[in-house]
Amino acid sequence: MNLQPTSFLSRLRSTYPGKPMAGILILWFFINAFFLWKNGIVTTGEAEKYIYQAQLYVTTGHFTTPNFWLYFIPVSLISLCLKFHLGFGWFVALQLFVNLAATLYFFRTALTFLGSQKIAFAGTLLLLLNLPYQAFNTFLQTESFFQSVSLLLSCYLISRQRFSARALATIFFTLLILSMTRPNGLLYWPAVLLYLFLCSLAKASPARKWSFGIVAAFLSFFLLNTAMSSGGELDFMLPFREEHIICGTPTLLYPANIHTTGTGNSIYALLYYITHNFGQFIRLAALKSVSFWGVYRSYYSTLHNGFLMVYFYSITLAALVAIPRWMKSYRLPALYLLSPVLLTWITVILTCDDWSNRIYLGISPYLLFVRLPVLFRRLEKPGRTKDASSQLYTSSSQPYPASPTDPFPPGPPDPSGPPGTPGTKPGD
Repeated sequence: MNLQPTSFLSRLRSTYPGKPMAGILILWFFINAFFLWKNGIVTTGEAEKYIYQAQLYVTTGHFTTPNFWLYFIPVSLISLCLKFHLGFGWFVALQLFVNLAATLYFFRTALTFLGSQKIAFAGTLLLLLNLPYQAFNTFLQTESFFQSVSLLLSCYLISRQRFSARALATIFFTLLILSMTRPNGLLYWPAVLLYLFLCSLAKASPARKWSFGIVAAFLSFFLLNTAMSSGGELDFMLPFREEHIICGTPTLLYPANIHTTGTGNSIYALLYYITHNFGQFIRLAALKSVSFWGVYRSYYSTLHNGFLMVYFYSITLAALVAIPRWMKSYRLPALYLLSPVLLTWITVILTCDDWSNRIYLGISPYLLFVRLPVLFRRLEKPGRTKDASSQLYTSSSQPYPASPTDPFPPGPPDPSGPPGTPGTKPGD
């Protein structure tokens, strides 16, 4: 089948079957309606910080400290609501729209890779049932935009292996938006650049590879170092001096005497700290890792902790089981999906974990996506006919149909495989 490039909206109409689409929309509506009914539009807590910065930006055109430029997108949207007296409902409506777009694109991407309506639908339902993740859609904070835009970017990226000028412009524009939504957005630069490097320059000359690699490494280093030194509430040595496991919660009565250099807000300062305080660093890294992957919080109820542990442990363990299958069939998309997970984990080790698991929530959709082949084996039975919609991604020149027990039927060609791999590349 020769697919012609189509617009995003036309692809939505052509790739979303009626019943799964209706089920996704209904569940999405009820979950978000529940949180609106239960919490309303949340303007307290951390939201107050962004509302204050938005008010300051409206009156003075400045923020209190430069680090708030890393939150410019949500803060500027709140500023527009304040300046034109629109009400915060417009901000939440936009968050909900972007969240819905990301949810539908998640379904489409799962359908692309797995070729099964049932598994793509089940995976999307699991995403919607990630209640802590969905709860932020009604908060005047940065999490909802960040989670949705990063998921849109990742689905767009792994759905293609060749990149036109328009596709590259879309990717880098989205990276800029992500980088001005939360500082964590800067972590996607090395992940995206590595994926582009492996896809587009796999057969390039050594000179081109070295040139791209040096530029990508310098750009990633420059962006991270600039963000770290932007001032304000950022103090990268504080979690080590006071031994924070959860951000803002010291575990020492008095600051520890650690060896540091300069202000501490630079990549060099972090490396200096690690090499001169290695024992403390390893101990804190282990404790932060337990907090990050454990998701359990002593101040949550038994029911709340029970939900977190059953839901997230099952996703993480199933993702670990599925990684070998991904590496065999779709190595480069798998490497990209795991890159934000690894980089976020490293960031927690170098800083601290969030009290409400917000940092983990940002990478949970990638773990969920990686675990889908395990879900496939549970739901798909041998001998059952593949969904008709999966044929959209199957080459008509395929010499034989995929086994119904294969969690990766012929679809987008493996970008790490040889040219001419059976399958059809989705249009840009």
